[in-house]
Amino acid sequence: METTTRALAPGQVIVSLNFDDCLANQLQAASMLEARGMRGTFFINSARLGMSGRLTLTQVRALRDAGHEIGGHTLTHPHLTSLSADDQRKEICNDRVALLNAGFRVTSFAYPFGDKDSVTRQIVIDCNYNSARESGGLRSPGGSSSNPYGEPVPPTDAYAIRTHGSVQNTTSLDTLKAWVLNAENSGGGWIPIVFHHICSPCDPPQQYSISPANLTAFLDWLAPRVSRGTTVALMDTVIGGALKPPVSWPPSSSQLFKNPSLETDSNGDGTPDCWQRGGFGTNTFTWTRTSDAHSGSWAQQVRITSYTSGDRKLISLQDSGTCAPAAASGHRYRISTWYKATTSVRFKAYTRDSAGVWDYWTQGALLPAVSSYTRAEWTTPGVPSTARRLSLGMSIDRVGTLTVDDYSLNDIDAAMARPADYPRAEEEEAAAPMSP
Repeated sequence: METTTRALAPGQVIVSLNFDDCLANQLQAASMLEARGMRGTFFINSARLGMSGRLTLTQVRALRDAGHEIGGHTLTHPHLTSLSADDQRKEICNDRVALLNAGFRVTSFAYPFGDKDSVTRQIVIDCNYNSARESGGLRSPGGSSSNPYGEPVPPTDAYAIRTHGSVQNTTSLDTLKAWVLNAENSGGGWIPIVFHHICSPCDPPQQYSISPANLTAFLDWLAPRVSRGTTVALMDTVIGGALKPPVSWPPSSSQLFKNPSLETDSNGDGTPDCWQRGGFGTNTFTWTRTSDAHSGSWAQQVRITSYTSGDRKLISLQDSGTCAPAAASGHRYRISTWYKATTSVRFKAYTRDSAGVWDYWTQGALLPAVSSYTRAEWTTPGVPSTARRLSLGMSIDRVGTLTVDDYSLNDIDAAMARPADYPRAEEEEAAAPMSP
C-alpha cells in the first residue's frame, strides 16, 4: 500500500494530532477523535508495551483497526544523541521491525525528547522511515519571528518535521487555537500537535499533559473549521510514500549463504558461484552480470520486457548441500539483500526434502520499486519438518528491472537449535536440483 502526499491549497491548514509514548490514558483521546470523525498518530515504544500505565499490544492493534496511525518512537525512549551510533540503530531500527512484525504500517518516526543530530537523522533514513518529527521549530504566539507558523507540505525536511513543542499542563486552550489560527491567517501550513498524558488531575502530576476537558474543547472547536479548509490528517497521509522494508540491527554475523556478495564466478558464465538464475512461465527476459554493484565489482540484474505469467529470480543454488544451507525444523530464517527495482519485487523460498526433491515453499510481501540501492529483509515462517535444505532469493513477476547484490541469510532461532534439528548426512541423497 502506498499513500499519496496531500497538497495544500492557499490558506489551507492541516492539523496532525500526535500522541507519544504509548500511554494508556491516551485511549480516551482516541475515543474523542473517533466521535468527531478524526484520527491520530500514536508513536509507540514497542519495548514498553504492556508495562504499567502503557498501552498493550492488543490496544494498539485496536487503535490501528479504528483507523489511527501507528508510528515508531524507539524501543525504550532514550536520549538518542547520548548513545553510540550502533545503539541508536538498535533503538530506531528494531523498534520499527517489532512494530512491522506485529502487523502495523510504520512509516512515521518521532525523536524522543526531540533529541537528534545529523547522525541520528541519517539512521532514521537508513531504518527505512519515510519521515521523522522533532520538537519545536514552529512559531508560537510571542515566539521568534524567524520561525514559520506552519510547516509547508511537502515539509522543508521530512526528517526534521517541526512542531510547537509538546503540549504542557500550562498550555491553554487559547494557545492551541492560536497555533491553528496563526497558520490560517499567514498562508496556511501543516501543524503537528504533540500530546502525552490525557488526565486531570494527573497522579502523579505530569508536566506534559492536557486535561480531558481542554482536549474535548479544542477538538469541538477544531472540527467545524473544515468548512474553511482546516482539516485533520495522519502524519503518513501528509508525507505519503510506500511502506519500505524492515531493517534490523545488528545484521547477524552467522552468514549461511556462500558467495553472498555475488563476486565469484569461477566458470565465467555470468552466474555467481552457488547461485542460479531461475524462473518459470511465459515472459521475455534478459540477465546481466552488471558492474552497477552495491559493493565490490559485480551485481546481478534481470529485465523482463514482456510478461504473461511466472517470474524471474536469483536464488541460492538448489544442490544437495555444497551450496544449499541446511534447514532446521521449525526455525525461522532472515534473508536480506540490497536491491534496486523499477517495479514491485519479493523474496521467495524453496525447500529440499529427504528424497532430494526441491519444491516451492513460501514468499514474502511485495516490496516497492526503489531507484537507489535499498536494503530489504524478510523473515520466513518456521521451516517445515520435511525440509532438509533451503534455497532463497528475490524475484520479479512483471515487466521491469531488478538488480540485486550482497545477500545474507541467518537462522534467527539458531541459539535454540539442537544438533537433532539438522539433517544427518545419510539423509542427504544426491538429486539433480529442480528448475525453480
